[in-house]
Amino acid sequence: MDAPPQDNMLNSMYQLWTLGALDNTGQLTPMGRKMVEFPLDPTLSKMLIVSAEMGCSEEVLTIVSMLSVPAIFFRPKGREEEADAKKEKFQVPESDHLTFLNVYLQWRTHKYSAKWCADNYLHVKALKKVREVRAQLKEIMQDLKLPLM
Repeated sequence: MDAPPQDNMLNSMYQLWTLGALDNTGQLTPMGRKMVEFPLDPTLSKMLIVSAEMGCSEEVLTIVSMLSVPAIFFRPKGREEEADAKKEKFQVPESDHLTFLNVYLQWRTHKYSAKWCADNYLHVKALKKVREVRAQLKEIMQDLKLPLM
């Protein structure tokens, strides 16, 4: 296997440095040590860690989990307008991330119902995967003693 191009390595190290994962000598920082515990893109790992400090870790945990699955909405042929109307009911104008949070919270409110998912044109398998990912990430946060609020 060939080594990656030097530009790629330097760009990656620069990104990790800007996230606070590496110090000026290229060594892992305490933040970087926490970030490597998560099986996530470094920006999402940092987001989870910082969310604990900001008191919104439960919400960010859900959003990060929702970002880890391909697509939760579906549009069956011939019923696109109905599917779009259902999707619109979940929309939060400020952010797609908050829309994802809204979908998950509604699903939880409806006791993780597969029928509710079908009625709202949501992939139940994708949402179940979100739940699994969320549980895994929550466990890592607890192991790192990051407060869940």
